[in-house]
Amino acid sequence: MHLKSDEFGGKKIPKTTTTAHIKRSADNLAFLFLINKQKDHPTYLRQLALEIINDIPVDAVKVYTHGSRNDSDCTGSGIYITTHNQELKIQRRNPDFCSVFRSELIAIDEGLDSLSSFTCSNEIWILTDSRSSIQHLANWHRVRDNTGMNILNKLKSLSVSYRIHLQWIPSYVNIQDNEIEYAHAKAGADDASVPSAPLTYLELFPRPKSRNKTIWLIPPEHHWYQGSRLGGSLSIDCSRRDQTILTRFRSGHIRSLTFSDNSKCFEICPKCPAEQATPDHILAFLGLSQQDLVSNPLTTLDFFRVPRLMDLI
Repeated sequence: MHLKSDEFGGKKIPKTTTTAHIKRSADNLAFLFLINKQKDHPTYLRQLALEIINDIPVDAVKVYTHGSRNDSDCTGSGIYITTHNQELKIQRRNPDFCSVFRSELIAIDEGLDSLSSFTCSNEIWILTDSRSSIQHLANWHRVRDNTGMNILNKLKSLSVSYRIHLQWIPSYVNIQDNEIEYAHAKAGADDASVPSAPLTYLELFPRPKSRNKTIWLIPPEHHWYQGSRLGGSLSIDCSRRDQTILTRFRSGHIRSLTFSDNSKCFEICPKCPAEQATPDHILAFLGLSQQDLVSNPLTTLDFFRVPRLMDLI
């Protein structure tokens, strides 16, 4: 991978050119981390992108690529190919749970496939906002995935007749051509059609992980979980005294509780002299259950007001 540098804002801006034999370059990888999207101002990033795009020859073919993934784990790729007199817009639906990294590679692969319909000059520029994709292809001797191998083979074949540039540009900086493939990538992810490409073995794990996460986020229905959540009794519309009574009863630390030899002891129930007035016994005597404490707390409070029981709670 051969490099040439320009000066912009006091920073070196190398431009990468991919040839038949793609070589790893430490300078190129350093450039990928030269720009910090979190720290650099959007205006500077936009100017940087314009600087790169405006330096591309007018008759060159520009291939913008982007990968997208929505909240439902549906993924898509968007490609926008343009010359001075031609343009092509492509949106592609990728497998669910496909990684954004792979969607970026699929977009590059699809863009290279579509170049046959263009009257190319001697230069092809592939513009991507994916640093990881460029690093992945730069380490060509470590590429083992099918999509990456397909890209490398196509680059090798095309580079016999064309100069091919693989260039990173900042994303979401309000560049018109750049926004087009973003929209198509999002539309591809939202497409209801069934994707044809299978998942890779590395992408099979996120599917059960996402399903388990959905299940875990649903609050359990058992009354113990509902009664044990933080501030459970404080959300009940009643007096602070009644909230305190419910909290004590749910925790089991009622007024009649004492400890003897590290064991819990309760006062004798005034209604059943043979039994201790434990929370479970009080509920059973009133014909209630732990579920009633959660589902009908105010009704339960009314039952607690039976003479001589409230003093125990």
